[in-house]
Amino acid sequence: MVQKIVRYNGSRESIYYSSSSKLLVLGKNYEVIAAFDRGWQTNLKLKGIEGEFNSAWFDVVETSKIPSTVYMAVTESLPNIGERMNCYKIVSDKGKADYQFVMTSRVKQIKQISSNIYNVSTNNSTYIVQIL
Repeated sequence: MVQKIVRYNGSRESIYYSSSSKLLVLGKNYEVIAAFDRGWQTNLKLKGIEGEFNSAWFDVVETSKIPSTVYMAVTESLPNIGERMNCYKIVSDKGKADYQFVMTSRVKQIKQISSNIYNVSTNNSTYIVQIL
């Protein structure tokens, strides 16, 4: 099943029963886990929230526009587009910073932010990378 993400748009009107809109947060994204066609209205069941909500209360979010996971990292040199990057990802363990070696998926895009800091997008994630 393809993940469907919707954003609450603030609407509250319903033809058929819907749970209280007070359970929703304006502008927040929700994952749809089920949809029920009621004829004149489709109700959505949302992950982590009790009840059903009128689908007209939501705008569909294109999942391609949802940012990937972003990490801070350091490396000795930038890879070329299409290559994998070897870097040390900065991780937190009980509030203490540490480094974890990773070989990323293939690099799709590199944007320079400053003289030695880059935004590197891979197939799976985004890294803010400092070149040492």
